[in-house]
Parts: sequence; structure tokens; C-alpha cells
Amino acid sequence: MKKQVNKRKLKKVLLSVVCVILVITIALGTVAFIANYPDNRTPVFADTEKKADKKAFDEGEFKLGEYDLVVSVNGDDEADGTLEKPLKTLKAAKEKLKSLSLSEDAHITVWFREGTYAFLDTISFDETDKCNVIYRSYPDEEVVFTGSREIKGNWKETTINGVKAFVTPISVKTDEDYFRSLFKDGKRLSRSNYPKEDFLKVKDPKLDEAIVPETDPDFFTHSAVFYANASDLLEFSNPQDIDVRLMHFWCDELLPIHSVDTKTGRIETQKPTSMTIRVEDNYIFENVKEALTLPGEWYLDRTEGKLYYVPEEGDTVDNTVLYAGKTEQLITINNAHNITFQGINFEKTDWDHAGKDYGFYGKAFDESHPLYKNIKYNGVHPQAAFETPAAILIDSSSDINFTNCTFENISYTAVKFEKASKDCNITSCLFNEIGGNAIFINGEFVVPATTQNIDVTDCHIGNYGRIFNNAIGILLTHAIDCDLTHNEIHDGWYTGISVGWNWGYADNPTNNINISNNLIYNIGNGWLSDMGAIYTLGIQPDTVISENIIYNVGCDEGRYGYGGWGIYLDEGSSEILVEKNLVYDCSSQTFHQHYGKDNMIRNNIFAFGGEGQFRITRREEHNSLYLYNNILVGDDTPMYWETTGLDWFKDDSNLYWDYNTFGKTVYSGSSTNIFDSENILGMYGRDYYKNGVFADPLFKDVENRDFTLAENSPAFEAGFERWEYNAGTITEF
Repeated sequence: MKKQVNKRKLKKVLLSVVCVILVITIALGTVAFIANYPDNRTPVFADTEKKADKKAFDEGEFKLGEYDLVVSVNGDDEADGTLEKPLKTLKAAKEKLKSLSLSEDAHITVWFREGTYAFLDTISFDETDKCNVIYRSYPDEEVVFTGSREIKGNWKETTINGVKAFVTPISVKTDEDYFRSLFKDGKRLSRSNYPKEDFLKVKDPKLDEAIVPETDPDFFTHSAVFYANASDLLEFSNPQDIDVRLMHFWCDELLPIHSVDTKTGRIETQKPTSMTIRVEDNYIFENVKEALTLPGEWYLDRTEGKLYYVPEEGDTVDNTVLYAGKTEQLITINNAHNITFQGINFEKTDWDHAGKDYGFYGKAFDESHPLYKNIKYNGVHPQAAFETPAAILIDSSSDINFTNCTFENISYTAVKFEKASKDCNITSCLFNEIGGNAIFINGEFVVPATTQNIDVTDCHIGNYGRIFNNAIGILLTHAIDCDLTHNEIHDGWYTGISVGWNWGYADNPTNNINISNNLIYNIGNGWLSDMGAIYTLGIQPDTVISENIIYNVGCDEGRYGYGGWGIYLDEGSSEILVEKNLVYDCSSQTFHQHYGKDNMIRNNIFAFGGEGQFRITRREEHNSLYLYNNILVGDDTPMYWETTGLDWFKDDSNLYWDYNTFGKTVYSGSSTNIFDSENILGMYGRDYYKNGVFADPLFKDVENRDFTLAENSPAFEAGFERWEYNAGTITEF
């Protein structure tokens, strides 16, 4: 009996001790919070000037060197290549250079006079080509290398689907005659799509008929069949010329149709999906004759041998000139050195569905599978348009450079460096309306990496991923010592810059990548999921993400949509420095780390994430990251998302402010958010918000997203260091 009484007393004592500790913790937290609460100071701003726009390449003057050549659209490939007797083609110029007996250090310029040079076949450079050569435009003259051919057409007026259209006969006897790209007045014309607005929804993914079943059915089951709602289907003519674009996860599937059963809704495709189809996945049909109705749309009917075009305002049967994609790849450079392209416009190439081998990631299809006979294209990697070919491919080469060039209406990836390429530059170039990745740096998976020193600087990259929607502005997979700096990247359906290609903590060839001073905005645009304006993978101890401005990142908002992040350190991202970045207006968090180790996140402004400012997904036994001296502000959103159980990162001396909770409605009692599911005091008790400052940072005009800090901002008292930024244009073209 006495022992039982003693036990009760002991329990009471222990409970009292716990209560005392809790009270002290709350008291200390309260004191710290009150001490850091705003003092209603009046903001003071210094006079500032906007950074001057960086000028693009100076074209200079024409000076013909002793061995220089001149090329003109009016030239002759049997000519001397002089100003008076120019050559006609790039191919002839490079072949003529081979015949010259020159020292290896001799420098030569091939001057292209104004005009459009049609590439009906790929031009290939190799180790036999002369090095130290610049292929450039004549000063103040526009030079275009195009992969298209002109279609003037014997146009006649007709009516199709109840609207006026132009039609012309066109020979499409072989697959090589067929084209998927049509251009007019410098823009890509749209294939006719159905429906015109919104999406259709998958009724049944029919996974029991998957052509390559996978062990992870949630993500990677490869199918060549699904069921639509029969009421959604039209009586399609030429169904094998129609593509299904299926949007899900972080990829879009561009699947050419084999057959459509309009009664049952069964759709079979000529290409397997790269990811698992789900009920209610979004999809649309592209290249549908029955949907040809809007001005600027077109349809090539190979069964009739006719091209239909719905005219735009001002078009007549006499003045309409269109350009059809002919060549998919303009230039290849293999084991060549010291070649520069300068002031050249690369334009208007065609595309096909990536991949024509009968396999998927090394897995052979089961030839006995009932759908095997319908497969024409192989499955492709589900991420980052990885296997999309390139219009310009550089392989195992060095000192290959592009300066002041334009890449526009390129249907595949524009420029790709691969294998052991090194010491190459893309500088002051414009990329616009790119079908795949704008720039792809892809070495081999060897440690240390042999692909190195590939720099992309002062470039403007807009409207990428227009055909292969999960493409990226700048994709870098296995390379080291690269600068991706001072670029403007915008309006892609997926990630802006992606660095690394190793999931987890294994050795990573990618390291020492400088991602700084980039302006990245309008990313995702509500189309796909799981993206970031800047995205990383794997251990990269010397990689730096610094002084970037990021805003308007938005993921799919539908049933399955998630993950529109500003800076996104994905699987295994470790030992990366993230500092002095401004990130705001993202549909999810402004910063997200899935899992990684010892990343340093300091001196950033993270503002107005739709689901909060900061998130770590996975709990691990080691420290995930350090969050020091940052400014985190929101509007009735959490500072730290999913705080329950958080104890695997370290924070110190950050400033926190919520314009709803502290700035307005907290005083009327209508807001329940005190930053997190736990209140501030609870977080203090678990050693978070350590040395935190809870105060209005005094931005100049936060409603209009001017984040200039007042000279007397309390953020400086939290250890925040000022850096210069503005959200203006990066490069003037």
C-alpha cells in the first residue's frame, strides 16, 4: 500500500516538473515573440536606379581575311567564295575549307549574306572539318538557316466543317512527304484540336491490358489502350493521323492513334505510355479533320493528298504562302573543335514522335501481346522530354559556340551537348517557340564527369516545350563546372532549369553548377505537376543557386495536380547552397525539398506561396538543411508546411510575417492561422523559429510585388544581407 502511495506521489512530482518546464518554455517563447513584434516604424527607402539592360553581341564591321569565304543565296557552290563570287551553301563552304593548307591556329570567318538558306538534309561536322572557324552573318544582314520548304500552293476556296477554308493538292506518297509542322509569317500554325476548350477525361485506363506491366503500378505501367466516354468521341476520319495528348503526373504523352471504336470508347495507340493512365486523366485529340474550324488551323489529309488551311484575316488564295517542316535535324557536330556560329537564325524544323525502336528502357516488348502488332514507336523517358532529339547536336566536341543566334520554331530540342563535350558556350541567344528543351547538356554517367565547362549566359528562353510539354528551358544532367547565368526563362509548361540526373545519394557526375542571376517566371501555367522554376537532383556539394528572381509557378489544379514550387531540391539533393533568391507567387510552396542532406538555404526572400513558404517532404535521420537569415512572408498561409513531427532541419534568425494574420484580420478574430498547424509558441518549444523576428519586413510596395527593402527594415536585424535585384528584362535583343 505504501509503495502505491509513493508511486502516486512520484507521478504527481513528475507531472508538476513537466508542467513547470512547459510553462517556462511558453513564457520564454512569449517573451521572445513580444520582443520581436513590430515596432510600427516608418519605412525609409534609399534612391535606387534600375540595372541597365545588358546589350547583346555587337555585330561589328565586315573585314575579309585572307582565307575568309563569303556565302550568298544567289551564289554558286563552284565559285571561289569571294565577295564578288560567293558560294551558295554552308556545306560547300565547309568542304572548301578542308582543301586549304593552313596552320591549326589560323582563324577563318565564313560570311553569310542576307537571305534564307534551306537545309533539306542534315549538315554534319566532324574531326575532318577545319577548326578555328566562325560561321557568321554579314553585319546588319539577317541570315536564316531553315528546315522548312515553301508551299505557295494552287489554293482554292472550299468549305469544311461549315467554315471557309483554302485547299491545295499536295503529294504525300511516303512518310517522308508527310509533315507535322506548318508556319506562316514567322509563327507555327496550330493543328486542329478537339475539344477546343477544356479537356476530356479518361473513363477506364484498362491496365489489365498493359503492354509492359511494371512493379510500380501507381506510376509506371505502360499501356497502349484506354477507354474514353463514347459520347466524347467524333466519327473520326483518318484516325491514324490523330494524336492523343494525355496530361498526367510530370509528363504529357503524345500518342499516335491506331484505332478508335466510337461505340465502346476503346482507343488503341501506336505508342505505349511512359506512365500509368488513371481514371479522369486529362486528354485531348490533336490533328483532327472534323475539328478544323478556327483561323490559322490546318490539316494535311494524306488519303486525299490535300492540305486544308482556315485563312486568317487578310489571307487570299493568291497571297497565302506557308512553310512546311522538312528537316528535323539541321546540324550535327561530332568530334569537332573550335567552331562558332554567330548572328545566325535557326528556324522552322519538323518533328516526329520521339523513338522508333521496339522497346522501353531496355525492356523488350512481348511479341505475343495482342497490341504488339500496333506498336510503331517505343516508349520514352517520362521526365523532361529526355529522349527528344535535337535540331543541333554536339557530340564529343570542344569549343563549340553560339553567339547572338536565334532559335525559333524549332520542333525538337534546339541545342544539345552530349558525351564528352567541353568548353562550349551559348551566349546572348534567343530561344522562342521551341518544341522540346531549349538547351540540353547531357554527358555520360561517369564519375568524374567528362562533359564540362558548358556555359549558357545572357540568353532569352521563352515558350519552350510547345510540342513535348514536359520539356525544360535548360536541362543539365551529367556535367560539371557549368555556368547557367543571367538568362531570362519564361512560359514553359514545365521546369525552367533542371540540374542533375541521379535520384538518391549515390555518386553523382553533376557538380559545381552555377545557377545565378536568372529571371524565371510563368512556369507550369497549370498544365502538369511536380515542377520547379529551378529543380535539382542528387549530391552536388559545389552547386550554387544564387540571386535568381522567380515568380508565377503554377501546377495542374485538377484532381491529381500538385507541386508548383519555386526552388525544388528533389531526391537526394545535398550540400547545395541556395542564397539571395527572390521567389514569390507559386501555387505550392516557394521552397520545397523532397529529401536531401545539409543544404544551406540562406538570405532568400520566400513570399506568397499558395500553400505556404517552406516545405520538406521526407523525414530522415540526418539534418536535411539549414534555414538561416531568410525572409518568409505570406497571406494566411503556413510558413512551414506540415510541421507536425518536424525535427530534422535547423533554422535560425529568419524573419516571418503574415499580412493576413498579423497585418489585418487577426485583430478581428476572423483568422485562425498563426503560421502553422501549431502556433508560434509551440514551435518555440520545439526549438524552431530560433532567434526569429516576427515583423513587417517593410517592402516598398508588396501588393505590386516590389520587394525593395526599406533602409530600416527589421530584416537586417535578423541578419539578412541586402543584394541588388530588379525584375526587368535580362537581355536586350
